[in-house]
Amino acid sequence: NLLSAMQGKVAGIDIKPSSGMPGASSQFVVRGARSFTGNNSPLYVVDGMPISSTAPYSTGNSVTGADISNRAIDINPADIESVEILKGQAAAALYGIRASNGVVIITTKSGKGQQVGKPIISFSHNSNFDVVSRTPDYQTTYAQGSYGSYAPTSSYSWGPKIVDLPKDPTYGGDNYGHPGLYRVPQLEKAGLDPWVAPHVYNSWKDYFRTGYSTTNSINVMQATEQGNFALGFSYADQTGIALNTGMTRYNAKASADRNLGKNFKVGFNANYSKNDIDKLSGANDGSLTGVLAAPASYNLKGIPNHYPGNPYRQIYYRGGSFDNPYWVPDNNTFNEKTDRFFGNGFIEFNPKLADGMGLNVRYQAGIDTYTTHYQDIFGFGSHNNGKGYMSNYGVTDGTFNSLLTANFNWKISDEMDFTAMVGNEFDNGKSKYYSENGNDFNFGGWNHINNANIVTASESQYSNRTVGFFGNLSLSWKSMIFLNGTGRYDVVSSMPRDNRSFFYPSVSLGFVASELDFIRNVNWISFLKLRGSYAEVGQAGSYMENYYVTPGYGGGFWSGNDPITYPLAGINAYIPSSVQYDPNLTPQNTKSYEVGAELKFFDNRLGIDYTYSKQNVTDQIFAVPLAGSTGASELVMNAGKVHTNSHEVVMYITPVRTTNFQWDINLNYSKIENMVDELAPGVESIFLGGFTTPQVRAGIGYTYPVIYGSSFVRDSKGNIVVEDNPGAWNHGMPKIGAPGVIGEVSPDFILGGTNTFTYKTISLSVVLEWKNGGEMYSGSNGLLDLYGKSAVTEDRESTFIYKGVKPDGTPNDIVRGGPSDPDAIQDLYANVLTNIDEYYIHENSFLKLREVALHYQLPKFYKSVKVGVSVYARNILLWTALRNLDPESSQGNTNMGGSFERFSLPQTTTYGFGLDFTF
Repeated sequence: NLLSAMQGKVAGIDIKPSSGMPGASSQFVVRGARSFTGNNSPLYVVDGMPISSTAPYSTGNSVTGADISNRAIDINPADIESVEILKGQAAAALYGIRASNGVVIITTKSGKGQQVGKPIISFSHNSNFDVVSRTPDYQTTYAQGSYGSYAPTSSYSWGPKIVDLPKDPTYGGDNYGHPGLYRVPQLEKAGLDPWVAPHVYNSWKDYFRTGYSTTNSINVMQATEQGNFALGFSYADQTGIALNTGMTRYNAKASADRNLGKNFKVGFNANYSKNDIDKLSGANDGSLTGVLAAPASYNLKGIPNHYPGNPYRQIYYRGGSFDNPYWVPDNNTFNEKTDRFFGNGFIEFNPKLADGMGLNVRYQAGIDTYTTHYQDIFGFGSHNNGKGYMSNYGVTDGTFNSLLTANFNWKISDEMDFTAMVGNEFDNGKSKYYSENGNDFNFGGWNHINNANIVTASESQYSNRTVGFFGNLSLSWKSMIFLNGTGRYDVVSSMPRDNRSFFYPSVSLGFVASELDFIRNVNWISFLKLRGSYAEVGQAGSYMENYYVTPGYGGGFWSGNDPITYPLAGINAYIPSSVQYDPNLTPQNTKSYEVGAELKFFDNRLGIDYTYSKQNVTDQIFAVPLAGSTGASELVMNAGKVHTNSHEVVMYITPVRTTNFQWDINLNYSKIENMVDELAPGVESIFLGGFTTPQVRAGIGYTYPVIYGSSFVRDSKGNIVVEDNPGAWNHGMPKIGAPGVIGEVSPDFILGGTNTFTYKTISLSVVLEWKNGGEMYSGSNGLLDLYGKSAVTEDRESTFIYKGVKPDGTPNDIVRGGPSDPDAIQDLYANVLTNIDEYYIHENSFLKLREVALHYQLPKFYKSVKVGVSVYARNILLWTALRNLDPESSQGNTNMGGSFERFSLPQTTTYGFGLDFTF
């Protein structure tokens, strides 16, 4: 997809994929985050039409549920001709407040620039094979149970050695006439022979399969004397690495331009996509939980997952709220379906003016509309909800965009050029959300809302409108000095009536020093440019006025067996929302400064581009807690400041260039620092997501975001303090400290590099990406330790001294573990370390071999037929200090900045090949 294709190749951006599952979301930020709780994604503009790219729902601060796909997934990569990323705030003059986080400009194939003549037909096929990128390191010695005793229904793997199971006094066959075997009660429940020999199972490898995807695309383009047109169709089908996961996508595209006489031009672009995605739930209610931590002694795949004759009564190695992952595909559903259309039509008028002058008047109108339906089902018999639960929810979102521009250019003299542009934009959006939820199915086998005993439904509608007026003035002298100024005045409907309008300007100056005579005569200098700019831009929030909700009362307020909900006895009720909005709310404001230099040497074989930018963001919009005496829980208000310093370096080198061979190197370096300077008065940090602990927060004086949780108790020198209480179970083990900031998420820098080797018609490219620094919380590693499944828990017979100091400051010399103290190792991991969040804060540095691709353009076949063959692989090699997991695995779409994972779905390594034909 588009985002994965950009990883490691562009400076100043950070792309964090949540997983390698079909339709997985990604977090995409340009030059750091600007909003604590609002939108930080860039605007996408396809063929001049701004479109929605973010998910209609955010997993937000959730640690349950299925991922929600970004709507950028609707864009067909096969249709794309070029991609440009505008990182500076000056782009907001044309695209408005939506461009406050940058702009991704996509130009699709249109036939422009093609040789006038017959149509060009291209067909491409790609086949990909996906495998899990990393397998956890497990202990394979010990069986189910706790404190050395076998317990066949325990989620723990702190039992006896697997080889000793036949000796177990309760389940061992040595005591019951089945020497060398042991009894598995789950097999009895399934009506099978319960006596089995000890064996080590790897449920992770057994569960995941090789995923497969195929994409077929066809495009037709033609250029004529009067214009050009393009048609495209694509079909993609993906089978995921987990059971019953996959995606199908259809894309269709049409575009055309035509000249009407000498002065007029008309055209249109139209795109349609249809997606159908089957997903897995992740995190706390995901089936991966049972796979990741399955005991090595339990045959998760081989033992039936339900009782004979009763498919809704599960057989599992553990209790609790988790479902058997092999029961899930037939009973639980997480599906997402989207139909989308976006496109525009335009008319241009180019009147003839005096010599040296030109005028272009363009009017463009377009729409972007989609409907997405989601269905989440926990079937009858699910451990998450014994009688089942389902939720049907979705959104219909539509935007109408009208853009009128007039561009005037004037060649004042041979040395001076002047350009002016004025415009008006009208953007009108409407969204309609619905949900219907059903609890407690009457019986299994019919997962339908009509089978639910308790049904609730809701519907909401939102409308917003933005009207903008903008202008741009540009002046250049001798193709050496470029001065540009912009201004935009926006009126937005989503803010309070007195604060709906705001103005934001920008100014930039460029100086091409290589045009100076004394530099032009230096042969080894090809190009030298200095630049600087200042820009302001706003970001509107959502202001709710007279906001009422329907109440519901649970807890101690019960009517029979059901909570009190309205309508009640035919009477409805409404109460003011507990979330209040400041009537003086104003748009968030960003002031941006940027300087840079671009240098090219030796006939453009060496180039360096450096950019420094600073952003000061004030008047953040977020909710702060209120005292209960106010009658509300939160107030949405302006508060807080954050600043960002960004250093970006792009270097390209061509070390070798001969008639048949060329070697190109492209390096990009980014160092982006987001600092939280202020929050609301009296507020030191705000919650972004997570549990009671750990959490992801924004905290004053720290980079954005931070991880907050329980810590080790340390002395003044930073040494870990252990308990010194002889006879206590935790004697000699670390003390659990108070919650606080335990990790900062942002990487110190990101370095990407691409090597491209071209020999005649063969091209080989290699892409690497290094993210250095930053931290993440790994809940999966915590649970592996808790359950006794991780490889670090395998040594259970040796003694240990935990590194630290006693409360009196002397070095810890307390010996624990060994044959005389067998419970100590389980107590250390399961009862102490898993309660110290700081222990599971890991440095998130990694180096990835992102991509290796080989393309061969075959000699021409019959007449003008061109054939290309490619083989490629993505996410091939990984070097990281994080144990067991890919450091890019995380919760949900934009959830908590990729800094938090718990039973997250895995990343994948992809191997593929492609064929392309051009006629």
